[in-house]
Amino acid sequence: MSKIIAVTGATGSQGGGVANVMNKTPGWKVRAITRNVESEAAKKLAAEGIEVVSASFDDESSLVAAFEGVSAVFAVTNWWEHLFSGKTQEESGLLEEEQGMKLARAAAQAETLEHYIWSSCPGTKKLLHGEISVPHMDYKAKVDERIKNELPELAKKTTYLFFGYYPQNFLSFPLVKPIEYPGTGYHVQILPTDPDAKVLLSGDMKVNPGIWVRQALLSAPKSFGRYANVALEKWTFRQMMDVWSEVTGKRGHVIQCKPEDWAKVWGPAGRELALQFRFGEKCDPWVETDEHISPEELGIDRSEVVGFKGTIEGIKHFF
Repeated sequence: MSKIIAVTGATGSQGGGVANVMNKTPGWKVRAITRNVESEAAKKLAAEGIEVVSASFDDESSLVAAFEGVSAVFAVTNWWEHLFSGKTQEESGLLEEEQGMKLARAAAQAETLEHYIWSSCPGTKKLLHGEISVPHMDYKAKVDERIKNELPELAKKTTYLFFGYYPQNFLSFPLVKPIEYPGTGYHVQILPTDPDAKVLLSGDMKVNPGIWVRQALLSAPKSFGRYANVALEKWTFRQMMDVWSEVTGKRGHVIQCKPEDWAKVWGPAGRELALQFRFGEKCDPWVETDEHISPEELGIDRSEVVGFKGTIEGIKHFF
């Protein structure tokens, strides 16, 4: 009999990538958790043979019901959704922390649960001792600590995944999308950071999240209590633009601007992302420590992973 993995955010980037791969993994069935089972994205999942179940991150009892009988849970929250609904950066963080703990508590109540996989981020408190705060990262990191302190039995079977920069951002995220400047022959990416600062790249979000989740499950219990970077690449913004240009045939250039000027254009989302870039300039947030499990330990097949170049090649016709 197949085991069930409940995938939250299954209609989004990370959860969608997990559902995509786990739906093809022998011995596993996917249960997609979504607020709206009538959405086009949910109907598409159902058409692929995936069980689609309604639950709300704000309703712990609905999550308990949705997790009934599952062997594994992939949990992810969406800080940006709160921000774009009009909440402040801190308000969005508090809501994300609350939802993250409801997910964890609900999973802890599932008697059949063997493995909990939580999508998290490095926190500034640990790495920079609170010198700056990046709410969409810090509040996820708070959930890590609360799982360990408040739900020790769940913590014993939890794997924490760190996702980096999505190459698809070049296409779908207005703040970093290269814009064509008429008459110049160039597509320009204006960023509030050093073009030579390195960034963790998570590669193709349709594939890579599922690869890491599948391998975390297969490598258990070795993966319990460990962190893993969902990435095999750390590139600079200049490298990314050079490869984007190579693949698309369009000339691209990165221009650095001041964070305060960028925030004037993009508002709270700009302030938040500028803080993340500053975090990445002050240290390597994604540095691997003794708490991490390596791709080799997870049994990641590097030929299966789709990196930055492969991702851009797959979407180049949209540019």
